[in-house]
Order: sequence, then structure tokens, then C-alpha cells
Amino acid sequence: MNDQIERFKELNENLKNLSEKKIRFEEQFKTKKQSLAELIREIKEAGYDPIKLNEAIQEKETALKKAIAKFEKELQEVSSQLSEIEAA
Repeated sequence: MNDQIERFKELNENLKNLSEKKIRFEEQFKTKKQSLAELIREIKEAGYDPIKLNEAIQEKETALKKAIAKFEKELQEVSSQLSEIEAA
């Protein structure tokens, strides 16, 4: 009989621990859900569709790479022209 009482106490303690963990997980889930909702709101306010965000990022990266390449080309041309002026 004592064994059953002890087992019952252990099970109750386990139940209590699991309930506390469940509450913590629910709080973490709620916090993360709120953070995600805030992030989605910020993305929308910035004028982007959250579903197409990766596409928008790729487009911006491509445009940036093109702008950098154009700038490098112009810089090389100016550098070349300066070298010609210095040589003359």
C-alpha cells in the first residue's frame, strides 16, 4: 500500500512538472507568435509581401551587384584616364 502511495506522489509530482513545462512552452510560443506577427507587420509596412520576400531580396541583391559592377567599371575608366593624363 505504501508503494502505491509513493507511486501516486511521484506521478502527481511528474504531472505538476509537466504542467509547468507546458505553461512555459505556451508562453514561449505566444511570445514567438507575437514577434512573428510584428515582423510580418513591419515587412508589410515596408511595402513587401512576406510571402514573396525571398524574391524581393534576390531582386535587390541583383540590382546591387549590377550597380557595384557599373561603379567598378566607371572607376576603372576614370583611373585609366587619370593614368593617361599623368603620362602625358
